[in-house]
Amino acid sequence: MAIATTCRSVPSVGVLAVLTAAAVLFTTACTDPAKKSQTTPLTDPVVTASIDFAGTGRIMYKITGPTWDTPNVEVNERLFELVDGHLNERGELVPEVLHLAAYASGSTAAITVTPAWREDGAPPEGTYRFTGVLTASDGTELPWFDVSGALTPTADGYAPVVFEAAPLPASTARVWELAFTHAYTVAGKTTARTHYQELAQTWRAPLPGTPQYQQILRWGGEWIDATVEDLGEPTENQLAETLLFGMNALADLGYRYGPFPRPSNITDRAEVFLDFKQSACGEFRGFYMALVETQGIDANWLWFWFNKPSSTWYSMYETIVIAALGRSAQVWRYQDHIVVEVNGVVYDPTYIVTKPDATAYEDFMFARFCYGEDEACRHASDWCTVPGGPQGICIDNPPGHDPDIGPGRFRGEDYR
Repeated sequence: MAIATTCRSVPSVGVLAVLTAAAVLFTTACTDPAKKSQTTPLTDPVVTASIDFAGTGRIMYKITGPTWDTPNVEVNERLFELVDGHLNERGELVPEVLHLAAYASGSTAAITVTPAWREDGAPPEGTYRFTGVLTASDGTELPWFDVSGALTPTADGYAPVVFEAAPLPASTARVWELAFTHAYTVAGKTTARTHYQELAQTWRAPLPGTPQYQQILRWGGEWIDATVEDLGEPTENQLAETLLFGMNALADLGYRYGPFPRPSNITDRAEVFLDFKQSACGEFRGFYMALVETQGIDANWLWFWFNKPSSTWYSMYETIVIAALGRSAQVWRYQDHIVVEVNGVVYDPTYIVTKPDATAYEDFMFARFCYGEDEACRHASDWCTVPGGPQGICIDNPPGHDPDIGPGRFRGEDYR
C-alpha cells in the first residue's frame, strides 16, 4: 500500500538509478530541504493549473508501498496539479503534484490543459502554445504534440484546452521522459515554462484483470526499453525472459526470497510482493505474472504441490544447489513451489530460471523427493524445511514426470 506522491520526481539515468528511485516511490524535490531552498516561487500571470491525461490506451494504476498498512494511491486522469508551483535551480517548472503517465503502444493521448489567471481583475485575451517531446533512454527524441491557439477567458480564468497527441509507436515498451513546455502570451508578454514527466509505454495493452501498479509499469518499461516487432508467441517469450532476468536488479533494492508475515487480507500477491521486501514464491509469481500481463502477454501460474503429505511416501522436494533472489546458493526443501508459464514455457521468478516446459523444469530443479509427515508443511520452521528430512528417506528425481512419485501439477490465472 502507498504514500501519495505530491511533488515532482527528479529524473534519473540508468536502470539502477530508476530502481533506486522507485524503491522509495519517488525522490521528490519538495521533500529535500536542500533542493527546496534552491527553488524560486512562480510569479507568472498565466500558469497551467492542471493537466489531465486521457484518450485511448490510457492505463490507470495504483501506487503501493512502502508498507502494507499505508493506503494505496489511485492515479487517474489528473497527473499534474500546479497548486503554488515553483522553479528549480535549472529553471524548470515543478508542480506540487506530478505522476507518471502510462499508455499502451499505439495509443492516442487526449490531453486537457487548464490555464489559470493569477493577477487581479478579469483575465485578458491571449494565446497559448503547448509542445511535448518524448526522449528515450538512448537519447532518441520523438515530437509528441505542438498545439497553439487563442485563450478563452471565463469568469474563473480560462477555458480548458483539449487536444490529441500523436499516436505512440507500435510494439514498444519503455519509459520516456516527456518535456512539456507551456507558453502563454498576454498583453504582449510571453512566458514559457517546461516541466519534465515520465511516461511509461507498454508493449501491448495490459490484459483485463491485471493489477496495475506504478512500480510494475516503470520496471517493465525500463527492462524492455525497446521497440520489438510483434511476431506472436516467439516475441512474447522473448519479452517474458527479458522481464524475468530484469528481476535480478531487485536484489539491489533489498528484495529477497524468504519467510514473512503474510497478511490475511490479500487482494493480489503482486501488491504483497511490492510491500514486503522479503516474501515467498507465491508473491514472486504474482509480481512476475503482473509484470508480464501488463505488457499484454498472457500468463498462468503452475503449482508443483505434494498435496497429500505422508510420513510413508514422498511429500517434499529438495532442489539442486541454487541461489534464490537476494539469497546465497543452497538446497531448498519444501512441500510446494509455484512458477509462471507463458505459452507453456516455464519462468521461475524465485530462482530466476526458465525452462522450455514443466517436465524440463522439474528435471532441472528438483534433485530429490523425500518422505514427509502426515500434515501440511505450512511454516518456515515446519518439517519440510528441516535438513535431512523428518524420515531422512529420499530418492533421486527420476527423469520425466511420474505423478506417483513427484509433485502434482496445478494451474490457474488468478492473483490470489
